[in-house]
Amino acid sequence: MNSKKQDWENALLQETASYYPQAEKALLQLLSIPSVEEAAVPGAPFGEPVHQALSQFAQLAAGLGLQVSQTEHYITIDLGDGESLEAVGILAHADVVPFGEGWHFAPTGQLVDDVDGCKIYGRGSLDDKGPAVAALFALSALKRLQAPLSRPVRLIIGGNEESGCQCIKKYAAEHQPPALGFSPDANFPVIFAEKGIAMFHLTLPIPMNGEAARLLALQAGTVVNAVPGKAEATVLLPGGQCELSCIGKAAHGSQPEKGQNAAAAMLQNLLSLPLAPAELEVCRRLYQLFGRDYLGEAAGLAQTDEVSGQLTLNLGILKLQPEKEQLTVDLDLRYPVTADYTTIYQRLTAVCQENGWQIQETEHKAPLYVPTDEKPVTTLLQLYQEYDSTAQPIATGGGTYCRAFANFVAFGPLRPGMADVMHQADEFITRQDFQFLQRIYTQAIWRLAR
Repeated sequence: MNSKKQDWENALLQETASYYPQAEKALLQLLSIPSVEEAAVPGAPFGEPVHQALSQFAQLAAGLGLQVSQTEHYITIDLGDGESLEAVGILAHADVVPFGEGWHFAPTGQLVDDVDGCKIYGRGSLDDKGPAVAALFALSALKRLQAPLSRPVRLIIGGNEESGCQCIKKYAAEHQPPALGFSPDANFPVIFAEKGIAMFHLTLPIPMNGEAARLLALQAGTVVNAVPGKAEATVLLPGGQCELSCIGKAAHGSQPEKGQNAAAAMLQNLLSLPLAPAELEVCRRLYQLFGRDYLGEAAGLAQTDEVSGQLTLNLGILKLQPEKEQLTVDLDLRYPVTADYTTIYQRLTAVCQENGWQIQETEHKAPLYVPTDEKPVTTLLQLYQEYDSTAQPIATGGGTYCRAFANFVAFGPLRPGMADVMHQADEFITRQDFQFLQRIYTQAIWRLAR
């Protein structure tokens, strides 16, 4: 980097640092909005809380003097002409997964000082309100200093990344795509490949044939893309009705190995109880096929590739519908970028049909792969290597907005060694890491757009 460009970057970093208190206040305001998707209402297709969060982002951006356009599904925040085919894009989201249980601090935002410094707790602090706020204030620094950019920049903030990405699909249908960019919604150093994602809804009949039910209730999980941290059941035993509870460890559905699936644990425990034969059989087959392992081995789905690693399968939601004599199950499958999805789908369908189960594909996203010797991977990796010279690009099972456009990759917010509490109780980001995001996103936008 020549001295003039280095001087500009140093000035931008100083400007970014002057925003630290204001950015923290903005993040806490956004965390106070429980922007979990709800039923659509007029003007708010993802529910009123998500609409409030999008509006709060728009208000913050306008207060910083940035160009803002708000729709029902997403907002855009621009430096220059964001419609340009040469634009740099940043893709973030305002919605969050449900809070869940097990919190020790306020999921709607709380500052806590401990031996590790100040932590900002709240659902969305890491995924994705914290990174989105960092990117927003990076744009503000670029605007205030009137940094000389060769490309316009557009920050796009969507409203339902956690539950279908209809927002970014809507954007892609209504606008020209940016030339390249990143999403601050996964891991550093830089993610060049994302596995394919498929979600399935299964219906498992329990033919009681007039026999009295002994499994009266069963529930685990609230969203398919998270490992259930708790499962509950009600069972009628010879001595009376019994309430059962299994506590696991929640984790992101793309990394089931980091969690302990409470739904699977409950199924295993139910097999030791005197349930009706039909109830035992469905629990046994479900546990054997989808509960005992998260690699799809029992179902004949296991496979791997050198680019992105192993297929994973998460049993995300389990629910008994006693009035219909059936169980419903939601599965989250992540498959390697070079795998053939048609073959995977056919095998899973065959397994379900063999057991008399109905299967419905509820979502499918093709894999993402950007070669490591192309932009923006090269630019972002070089930047991160200035903080960690050993850093190398990585592949992941996570899914981001990057799949919506060519030449987009995920860039942060999780650094190696950071606690990954996305989708978990007590989600937090440290003040130090939040400020790091503001600095590195300022540098990333500047380098991609200059």
